[in-house]
Amino acid sequence: MTTAALLAGSGAAMAAIMLIAALVARYSGFYRHELSHTGNRDLALDGLRGMAALVVAAHHASLFRTSLSDGDWGNAHSHFLQALGPGGVVIFFMLTGCLFWGKARAAGGRMNIWKLWRGRVFRIAPLYLFAVACVFTIGLFRYGPHIFALSNLKLLARFATLGVGKWPLIGTSNLEDINARVVWTLWYEWRFYLVLPFIAWFAVGRRTYALALAVCLAVVTALYFGAYFKTQLWLAFILGMLCPVMLHDQHLRAKMRRPTVAVVALVFAVVVWILNGRSDGYLAVAGALFPLFVIVAAGNSLFGFLTHPAIRCLGTISYSLYLLHGIVFYTLIFVFRQMGMLDWLQAYFWPVIIITAAGIAGLCSLTYRWIEFPFLAKGRPMDKIPSP
Repeated sequence: MTTAALLAGSGAAMAAIMLIAALVARYSGFYRHELSHTGNRDLALDGLRGMAALVVAAHHASLFRTSLSDGDWGNAHSHFLQALGPGGVVIFFMLTGCLFWGKARAAGGRMNIWKLWRGRVFRIAPLYLFAVACVFTIGLFRYGPHIFALSNLKLLARFATLGVGKWPLIGTSNLEDINARVVWTLWYEWRFYLVLPFIAWFAVGRRTYALALAVCLAVVTALYFGAYFKTQLWLAFILGMLCPVMLHDQHLRAKMRRPTVAVVALVFAVVVWILNGRSDGYLAVAGALFPLFVIVAAGNSLFGFLTHPAIRCLGTISYSLYLLHGIVFYTLIFVFRQMGMLDWLQAYFWPVIIITAAGIAGLCSLTYRWIEFPFLAKGRPMDKIPSP
């Protein structure tokens, strides 16, 4: 298994998902209608959200491939593929910070707690509970009915907290393995939503810079005392929150939309990542991606790529893609293991995964249409912009 093969296979899987998204955007009346009614949406950010979910899926596809070979989950055997997962998460967190801080600024530093939290529940809960039901079903076959014993009821109840609480082990059974361990990011998202109404006052004027400085000092202090992983991720939210403040200057916003700026930001991201030793650490990835994120927040579509219907369709189904791709990949490998065909799967892993990836895109277009969308209207107007 070579790095070139991993890159080629993951790239082909991404292409398969984009192809299905393009077909859905073109031939589905529902999605044509959704994509044509843009309202006040930030189209480039919609596309960026889709790419964030896509690169996370590619990251996990490579992890499933390497885990089949050496049994070790977490090593993609490629610096680039290893960085895709943190890159996607950083973009999601910056998106959340940018979009909701922009809403706080538009509201004059005041946010309706009930509308915010109600909207977030309607946005997150339906698909989350569907994903949990899928995980439980697969867990029943994988680990046996004992995981649903009455003695485990308190542990199982934590799965219904919509990601506010972390998923526990059920004895020695780790149900997080079934969904590629993606739910941990909701722990951070929910805490941002919980604190947002109480810090919204800082959104007005240049107060955000004072808040950013205070948080940065707190994070640096925490890092000094060894709380590295949990604290560094909050900086991604702060970086996103800075964008609406910076881009209030319309002259600067117009400059950020130029094609030459897109080239500079892309080159900057690559150079900074290389200078950091091709690190997959969240701080290094955030530093590399922030200038790119800023120009997209300003409306730069990266030469029209992010506003292409296929990429915007990915943005629409991004929450489904993020939550469900790991479940499908895991189920595929579990079925082949039960059939005694793991050796065959290893030999033809990427062709099978490419076909599966296309199926995942089709599945996600259905789950958005029939599970997510019916609840989105109930969460508006606070929830006009989906954010995983």
